[in-house]
Amino acid sequence: MNRKLDLPALFLFTALLFGAVVRFVPAISNGFPLNDGGMFYTMIGDLKANHYILPQATSYNFSNIPFAYPPLGFYIGAVISGILPVSILQILLWLPALVNTLSILVFYKLAEQILPSRTTASLAVLVYALASRSFVWQVMGGGITRAFGVMFLLLMLWQCVQLFKEYSHKKLILTIFFAACAVLSHPQTALHAILGGVLLFLFYGRNKRGFVSSLIVGAGVLLLTAPWWVTVLSRYGIAPMLSAGQTSQRTLESYLALLKFEGLGDYLFIPTLLIAFVGIWVTFKQRDFFLLAWIVLAYLVDPRGGEGIALLAVSMLAGVGLLKLSALITRSDSQQVEGVMMKRASQVLVFGMAFYFILTASISDFQLLNTSLKPEDVKLFSWINSNVSDGKIFLLSTGREFSMSDPMQEWFPALTKQHSATTLQGVEWTLSERFFPWQKQLVAFQYCADVNCVSAWSQANGVDYDYLVVMIPPEYDESDLGESLRSLALSARSSSLLLVYESDDALVFEVKK
Repeated sequence: MNRKLDLPALFLFTALLFGAVVRFVPAISNGFPLNDGGMFYTMIGDLKANHYILPQATSYNFSNIPFAYPPLGFYIGAVISGILPVSILQILLWLPALVNTLSILVFYKLAEQILPSRTTASLAVLVYALASRSFVWQVMGGGITRAFGVMFLLLMLWQCVQLFKEYSHKKLILTIFFAACAVLSHPQTALHAILGGVLLFLFYGRNKRGFVSSLIVGAGVLLLTAPWWVTVLSRYGIAPMLSAGQTSQRTLESYLALLKFEGLGDYLFIPTLLIAFVGIWVTFKQRDFFLLAWIVLAYLVDPRGGEGIALLAVSMLAGVGLLKLSALITRSDSQQVEGVMMKRASQVLVFGMAFYFILTASISDFQLLNTSLKPEDVKLFSWINSNVSDGKIFLLSTGREFSMSDPMQEWFPALTKQHSATTLQGVEWTLSERFFPWQKQLVAFQYCADVNCVSAWSQANGVDYDYLVVMIPPEYDESDLGESLRSLALSARSSSLLLVYESDDALVFEVKK
């Protein structure tokens, strides 16, 4: 009865509990994979149809996209759907949330190795588990690769730190295995596994044993991943990898964009950043620059995907900062961790911040509730499958600028046997330097307000089409894109296009030929 409360365990339990809630609630509410995942749905099906041998190309969107994507997530999904009575759609709905939840615990184990105490690590995991950047993109349908990539990256870094601190054969083998899994899960986590390993070596492993261990890890990862990368290189060369790598812009404009606050989520993250700045001050005084170097390196090398990786270090710095603030308000020595956390003022600060983190995560959850296909969309797909012969070319006017965050654009090719000329997903592996110019053209198409604009766009880009789909925006949508959709619907009705499908949510027009 007189036993002291184990606050680090309580913080970790809170992070796991509410972290799991915010990760699973969108899946429970939507009942369909969130946002993206359509291409991965097709690739898992392609893999099963090819008897678990990597196909030459994916059948997604009839675009001859090379099957060069790291395939571990696809194999896991294919095996599960083959063993258990669950569909691929159910796997894309539930598995990313589960894996992403497990990553919370792995992050805590990594933070324990880098930060000076269990308390600091438990404060860091509170920040990480409830930061929107740690779960929003990972719980989506496309999280079948992203969530596994981050989890294996965390596992690899956790073992790698221990390997450099105190060598053992077990740690060496686990580092190699987890690093190989990270490479085989997602292109960006493959990149950051290399960067993280190099950084850990520079800060923790600069000795003969560390150097030899690093060489063995590198050789082991190359060996374990060889069946995949040898197959990819022998089939396609290095072109698909170079093409996909060009989707992360490394220009002065792209770096300056990282400093901008755009959207509610960025502003809600400001208190966490301020606490992290306190952590930077503390680590600077201690002449410990590892976490700051990790942030800078992640952003410099990968402006597009570095944000999620930098969050790992930001969360740890926020944990350090939160402990320091607790010490300041209680006028305690921050080195006496247990004494600081036992004081009421400190607990009020920490639990108050935990409540704020839960609130911001809930807001992000609310935004996720509208990022999946609706029953009306599935009904439209069903009509197309029943009434349109396969292999026709569609233009989808959906009122969303960015195709990769548009579930209609993503899932249309996966759930119909048609080609969507306005879907961007997948072409990052084929377009190379033409990717961003084509993305701008797809944005321009979404602003077409009449059929003359559609025809001009079609001719300018050499895109012949058989059907035009126009989504009907809700009445409250008064944006420019919403008005463009309404105007295009009226224009198409009075044009030579033939209206073949009409509902409260969408119109389908056929081109008379």
